[in-house]
Amino acid sequence: MPSSRYYKFKEVSYKEKIKKIKILFFSIGIFGLLLSIIWAVFLSPLFKIKDINIISDSDYLNHNDIIKIMSDVAPFGLKENLIFLSKFKLKSELTATFPAITNVTIKKDLFNTLIINFKKRISIGIWCQYVVDEPQTNNCYYFDNEGIIFALAPQTEGSLILKIMDFSKNNVSLGNKVLDSNRINFVINFSNEINENGKFKILEFKIKPNSSVNFEAITDKDWSIYLDDTQDVKIAAKNLLTILDEAVKKTGNLEYIDLRISSRIFYKLK
Repeated sequence: MPSSRYYKFKEVSYKEKIKKIKILFFSIGIFGLLLSIIWAVFLSPLFKIKDINIISDSDYLNHNDIIKIMSDVAPFGLKENLIFLSKFKLKSELTATFPAITNVTIKKDLFNTLIINFKKRISIGIWCQYVVDEPQTNNCYYFDNEGIIFALAPQTEGSLILKIMDFSKNNVSLGNKVLDSNRINFVINFSNEINENGKFKILEFKIKPNSSVNFEAITDKDWSIYLDDTQDVKIAAKNLLTILDEAVKKTGNLEYIDLRISSRIFYKLK
């Protein structure tokens, strides 16, 4: 006959019970602490941005502009949370949305303040894009010393402001760099050299890469100067004034002077 069997439940000692209770309360405490941290970081007003200080010209950028951009760059809809707001993304969006500002700096001041500083771009001239289909409606923009266009400009004429007519670029947008520093320096310095002489003024520069003459200055006396912007400015200006004084003398029937070869200056009469 089979022998009888029985099962004896394991007895838990008093010390083991106390230990399990302590572990349970510790786990509950840790869980509660984590919930408290999550609430404090994500949901509480502790890190909620309450003040946005703009230490610059508010005509270019205001509080509402910042709030709108913050809502686009903040993760998980945490647009008012100081901790999770990315300074890098906010800076990138600000400079892309508002091309008239530069050197943006953003500082988080715990616990509720965002400090934004920037500089406004300063125009040194007008850059115009030639529109092939509509030659009378050229797109003109102000540009700064970095060659970046940042605001629409009128198609002004005259010698009071530097103007560049560019036939080489298409589909530009505000914030684009349209001129390199070498070309900017050349046109500014060459204009200054000519203006100091006082005999005539330069109305505008033309950039035409698909032409035999890719860089041309138009004077207020209705004649042109063909240039190479890799030349030394002072030498080019000196050559120009020398040929005017010694060869041309009267510019009433002058069509152009070609300075592209410094050792051999050409000119043409109408």
